[in-house]
Amino acid sequence: MTPEQIAQIEKIVERVLQEHASSPQQTEKQLLAVLGATQLPLDPILQQFQICMQEGWNFRIILSELATKVLNLDPIYSTFSEDNILLENSITDIPVIVENYSQIVLPALSYPMAGKLAMKLVDTPCTYLVYHALCCGKRVLAAADVSTKRKNEDKTILSLDRIEPDHVNALSEFGVKWITVDQIAESIREGDSLTHVNVDVPIISATVIENLADNVQELVYSKPAIITPLARDHAQKRGIRLTPK
Repeated sequence: MTPEQIAQIEKIVERVLQEHASSPQQTEKQLLAVLGATQLPLDPILQQFQICMQEGWNFRIILSELATKVLNLDPIYSTFSEDNILLENSITDIPVIVENYSQIVLPALSYPMAGKLAMKLVDTPCTYLVYHALCCGKRVLAAADVSTKRKNEDKTILSLDRIEPDHVNALSEFGVKWITVDQIAESIREGDSLTHVNVDVPIISATVIENLADNVQELVYSKPAIITPLARDHAQKRGIRLTPK
């Protein structure tokens, strides 16, 4: 093969890559929610999840062991099919689970779980899953279990339930984004549109990275795509995570 033919093939490949990179990219609509024992009513949480489902999100719910002993699970099972609900003790491969989701939601983060995560005491499958997600740079949304606006309640109970400010600060430094329950759907939508894109090309070149929007923080690619060294350099400079699907 002559140098001219090689150069021509390279131009064709580059043009194809540019066409793929400039075509509309679909965001992943897979969402993982970890629900522990909570003091909050489930209805507002489930309403937020239903809004997301109407917008095309597919949910996987993980129930902590304590949640199964404390919560009324009927509304959860009536909202989501049994296939989409996992029990904490049935989880077998946490890294694979985390890899498949761009966003993880803790819709009612309680004081005990927040304290464990803040002190890195990840001794249960649910706490380790959240810890591993943060280590992988996944977007983690957390709504506090107890609202500071609750009135007419026993001050001792409120004091026991409230997450310590030091724990809030520590989790914020780890990458947790704090929201309220009524912001769940909005925050999920925001993360979907601002941070995450999915591409399906055989070769991820520097051009693919250059053509990504400025607000993209994660690029999910299909295996066995080849990522060029220059593409990795560009992604690192822009702070874009390269995640296999």
